[in-house]
Amino acid sequence: MKRIILLTAYLITLVSCNDGDVFVSELNFPETLQYCEGNTDLIVYSIKESPYESLSIKLPISNKDYFTTVVDPEIEEYPTTALSETNTFNYRSYSGDPSAIFCNSLPPSSPAILSNYTANSGTVTFTTSLTQDDDDGIPADLEDINNDGDLTNDDTDGDGIPNYLDSDDDGDNVPTINEKPDPNGDGDISDALDTDNDGIPDYLDTDDDNDGTITRYEDTNNDNDPTTDITDPVIGHDYLNDQVTTQTINDIYRDHTKTQNYSCKITIQEAVLSNTATSEQLIYEDNFIGTISTVVSGFSYPVPFN
Repeated sequence: MKRIILLTAYLITLVSCNDGDVFVSELNFPETLQYCEGNTDLIVYSIKESPYESLSIKLPISNKDYFTTVVDPEIEEYPTTALSETNTFNYRSYSGDPSAIFCNSLPPSSPAILSNYTANSGTVTFTTSLTQDDDDGIPADLEDINNDGDLTNDDTDGDGIPNYLDSDDDGDNVPTINEKPDPNGDGDISDALDTDNDGIPDYLDTDDDNDGTITRYEDTNNDNDPTTDITDPVIGHDYLNDQVTTQTINDIYRDHTKTQNYSCKITIQEAVLSNTATSEQLIYEDNFIGTISTVVSGFSYPVPFN
């Protein structure tokens, strides 16, 4: 949960002086933000209950690109959007659960909005980071084969994709996760499967059964998948059966799937929320609103064999 501190100022204008009382309010909102989009607008919001309240920002639909825009702050500034009469920041309280209010073209008649504070000046900043992984069952920090602290220069099969992004580290067309790199799932890969006991775990071994025919070539049906070739059902896959050495030349890699996890922190600077009905103002002291997570999955196409 994110604790947001607001300074509440009741502004009283007098002829001879300008005085007022300031109170401190604390609002506990989830750090994870939600969003929905229309044709031209984007609504980013967070909802809490007990009592029911929301924080929301209305933005141009083009701002959605910022959720996956990673910048180097030493070279360029983080993307920003100015709050305005159309791009507003709101804090509201309700008579009931407001979940159905957002993302509906026709908002329901209930719950009622009990209070509505709006800021139409200030700056919204988007700070996005990217974490990439191949989801191969091995934590990225354990794929530093040469132990130099640089994950980008570890490419066992030389396919142009570093191991931590490569779903098939040894290029044998058997996905790493299917080669039991962590058999008991305890995060310790020292017990990774090594079928031929040659000291090289299967997920890094180009000839898993050490029969002289590399795993990728034990593909009799030539479907780019050695796991579908089984001559002896009792023993299992040909590429793990050292009695089967039939060779089918296949120098084509399978498509590799990778996942990109974007985390976009949204902050607001210099925003004062005003309630036009009461002249009450909420000064937004803590500028962190929350985080939007975006997961993108796709294919990586490795370089062909030489």
